[in-house]
Amino acid sequence: MMNRDSTLARNIFPLAAAFLALVASETLADAAGNEATIYYVNDHSSAAACGGDSFSWGDDTAWYLSDKLNAWSWDRVYLHGNLWVDFKDFADRSIDRAGADGDDPDGIDSADLGFIYTHGTSGGCSAGNAYSRLNMGDDAFTCNVKYGKKSSRNDVEWGNTDLNIMILDACRTLQKCVFDNGGYFVAEKDLAALLGFHGISYDSASHTNHFENFVDDSRWNGLGDNWVDDMTYQWIGWDNDECGTAVVFGSDSSDGDRIFQWGGLQDWKVISSHLRSWFYYISGCNPGSGDKLPSG
Repeated sequence: MMNRDSTLARNIFPLAAAFLALVASETLADAAGNEATIYYVNDHSSAAACGGDSFSWGDDTAWYLSDKLNAWSWDRVYLHGNLWVDFKDFADRSIDRAGADGDDPDGIDSADLGFIYTHGTSGGCSAGNAYSRLNMGDDAFTCNVKYGKKSSRNDVEWGNTDLNIMILDACRTLQKCVFDNGGYFVAEKDLAALLGFHGISYDSASHTNHFENFVDDSRWNGLGDNWVDDMTYQWIGWDNDECGTAVVFGSDSSDGDRIFQWGGLQDWKVISSHLRSWFYYISGCNPGSGDKLPSG
């Protein structure tokens, strides 16, 4: 995520990758009903923060999602920002003893929908560095949560408690080269979709307005399709686009397309397995801090 203040050429391409089998079947949601855990980090520069440019729009973006879910009568919407955003809330206890992502209500995996607005980065494109990181709001335990690495330890294993949809509103959270090298191996049981960005995303009124459109459009269906459409801005010029991307999990391509097109914030789809994953993007989007996405 960077500071910045859009028209889009629509041509969505899915890429498939083999994915290790994890489970054979899963349930839609737990008995507690619809739940969300929503975090944002605007303050990155104070003494207790983790460093980097501070933001102006994280709270507005997070509050819009929270207000909308409450208007839709969700059973629990947990919203906090800045120093409340801790490593333990995102890391899995089975991987790191400081992790507590399944703890209700603050653990990101304790809810059906997770959201974070913060700085993000990636390790690179080689197989050994194919992962992304999220910046936390304070330095308790560590300032970064790492996820998506294929051959070495991740901090997360999302979905093994309750998470169905994870929205990563930050730079370089879903990089194509990480996916191509077998990354984003973070899915267990219920997790069906990750939504994020290939390359830079911008902290701006425009970004937040487009996110609001995504939320309004995606209550019942279009979860991945709307994200990739609404969160991609192809600017005039070179190497400055904002490229919304999605990774979905399923048993075959029709399963992946069903989640991408017909899943919703309040109507996530049951997936039969995590045998494969698919990376969706808009053809030719050319961001900062990421290679130009292939054209059709």
